Amino acid sequence: MRPSPVVRIIAGLVYAFMLIPLVVIMLFSFSEKSYFSFPPSGFSLKWYVKAWESDLFLMPAFRSLALGVLATLIAAGFAVSAALAMRALRQFRVTRVIEFFFLSPLIVPHLILGIALLHYFNAPGLIDRFEGLLAAHVIIVFPFLFRTVLVSVQELNPQLEEASELMGAGKFTTFRLVVLPALTPGIAAGAILAFIVSFDQFTISLLITQREQITLPVAIYKYLYDVNDPVAAAVSTALVVVGFSIAMLVQRFSYARNLPAG
Repeated sequence: MRPSPVVRIIAGLVYAFMLIPLVVIMLFSFSEKSYFSFPPSGFSLKWYVKAWESDLFLMPAFRSLALGVLATLIAAGFAVSAALAMRALRQFRVTRVIEFFFLSPLIVPHLILGIALLHYFNAPGLIDRFEGLLAAHVIIVFPFLFRTVLVSVQELNPQLEEASELMGAGKFTTFRLVVLPALTPGIAAGAILAFIVSFDQFTISLLITQREQITLPVAIYKYLYDVNDPVAAAVSTALVVVGFSIAMLVQRFSYARNLPAG
């Protein structure tokens, strides 16, 4: 059934509401002037060159990338273990309490969580350390992976595991050849979301870093705090382009996997 014209208009307005800020940032990044004017006059790449030459964003960008990848991998390992444990203990009522505890970082505001981590990481010296940042990002992204993996675990057919063990396969072989492939869609969906959340994380990263281990969102904020020119818009535009490119590649890869063979 095709959507009605009213639904199309509402959908168009929602898309416009979301995309207009991105368009404004992109226009500002190519401006010749150091302040925003509309309609924009001229075209220049000098703010991109200045962002590259400033050496203020490259290292934080690599740090955010490394944090996103490592936090996602570690959280994926924890999420698979936790989801399988929940399945094994599903006959006990306490599993509801444990599930709520695992998902609690989604409920607690990041400002409160950041203040708690600031006090907790201060004693062992994890403030402004990569290890502290990584631990914080694992806590943040774990619920996203746990939720998607738990759905895949609940849909897992136990007869496949029983058949594998009846054919002589050990626990690890059954996990590697039967369980893990069945969980792959949930792990992949959660991993994409977890990486995006980690890469864009600002509040907690700001609270537990100072100068040495700042991430890209924090670097952009500190730059805007001191200088108000289109350099931050140029960095933001580059991030948007990279993000859209990754999303399109993932979409294309998923579409190719769903194509019928032959």
